[in-house]
Amino acid sequence: MISISNLAKSYGDRTLFSNVSAQINSGDRCGLVGANGSGKTTFLSILSGDIGPSVGSVRIQKHLRLGVLKQDQYLYEDRRIIDVAMMGHSELWQAMEAKEILLADAEEDFDADRFALLEETIQLNEGYTAEAKATKILEGLGLPFDIHKNKLSTLSGGFKLRVLLGQALASSPDVLLLDEPTNHLDILSIRWLETFLRDFQGAVIVISHDHRFLDNVSNKILDVDYETVLMYSGN
Repeated sequence: MISISNLAKSYGDRTLFSNVSAQINSGDRCGLVGANGSGKTTFLSILSGDIGPSVGSVRIQKHLRLGVLKQDQYLYEDRRIIDVAMMGHSELWQAMEAKEILLADAEEDFDADRFALLEETIQLNEGYTAEAKATKILEGLGLPFDIHKNKLSTLSGGFKLRVLLGQALASSPDVLLLDEPTNHLDILSIRWLETFLRDFQGAVIVISHDHRFLDNVSNKILDVDYETVLMYSGN
């Protein structure tokens, strides 16, 4: 799924890591560990494509979808909570929004061919079960059904981040990249997330200071230390 080859990242004279090579496959649940400032978040950001390496490459199989936990809740303040969760699957969400606009303008100029293409995209991406899936995930993260139609702005900062975690999980990803997903979760939501990740069929790379959480979900460890990243089997 993900091939990491001779990866290095430096800032000026400071090298975070170098000579990093690894293969991450479907079913791998990797806990990314290391001291504060060692480069864990930087490594995850290189995998997500948000920043580039100084040397080396990350190759991700074509057509794989990444689910990334972001911290950009300010982009969605006026959106409904359920919509924010569903927007993680951008191709599906764009098709659903375009279909709504097309139907709203249907009396003036209905484009049957475009409607058929949008409908095909929605069906191929299981669009008619997407809301039910997102609802179940939000409830698992401690966000009750009766608030899902409220705007994101009605939530506290911690609960907004739960919605963004739900967005990553609900995006139908092949790979999950999660930086401190248990922040702002209560114990019931953490246990629910552990079960979700253990049942997840793709690959997971997760940073967490919660060692019990890492023990419960990881089957491999990526250790950022001594200016490199080493992979070990086990939790």
